[in-house]
Amino acid sequence: MKKTGLRDYEYEKFRAGDEKTSKQKVIKEILDWVKTIAIGVIVGVLLVVFVIQRDNVYGDSMNPTLYTGDVVFTQKICTYFHSYHRGDIVILDGDNMIGYDKEEYLIKRIIGLPGEHIRIADGKVYIMEVGSTEFIELDEPYLAYGMETTVRAYGVEQGYDDIILGDDEYFCMGDNRIVSNDSRTLGPFTVDRIKGIAFVVVYPLSEVQFL
Repeated sequence: MKKTGLRDYEYEKFRAGDEKTSKQKVIKEILDWVKTIAIGVIVGVLLVVFVIQRDNVYGDSMNPTLYTGDVVFTQKICTYFHSYHRGDIVILDGDNMIGYDKEEYLIKRIIGLPGEHIRIADGKVYIMEVGSTEFIELDEPYLAYGMETTVRAYGVEQGYDDIILGDDEYFCMGDNRIVSNDSRTLGPFTVDRIKGIAFVVVYPLSEVQFL
């Protein structure tokens, strides 16, 4: 009987140790999952804050490229290096610019780069690049057929129809020149007002495309 009792004691001890080990494994697995989720959340937050953001399109100023209700992803890496090119569709902060009283960011296309001479005449856009002495007509295949570029009286008064950009200035316009409120009335946008480059339409799903 004593031997049997000893064996029972050893068995209970073994089972208790096995249960303890199982609990430790469960706790370790839970902690691993918590760590994985935490890392995922941190990475997601960092991506949103420093790399990519989601922007909704409102209004018709970028027709026919973008429409009201479209959702785009915007990359913000460019803002750290000021790496922008003609044709980029950018998110702009128009806060405190004369002629803009909305809280929302604007979405427009970069037409003129720093140091360039921009001239709008005869319904077209002409650009004299840095180092050049001649104007060239800008090819704009993204515009709707027959779309002309004009400047309202206020913009002409401000000289926005014939302007040399500063070292940190960009001339930006919407693709729908008829309704767009852009550099033709607001003036050029300084580089610090550019908040990112829209690079893909993610909604509606039928219109998913890279820009």
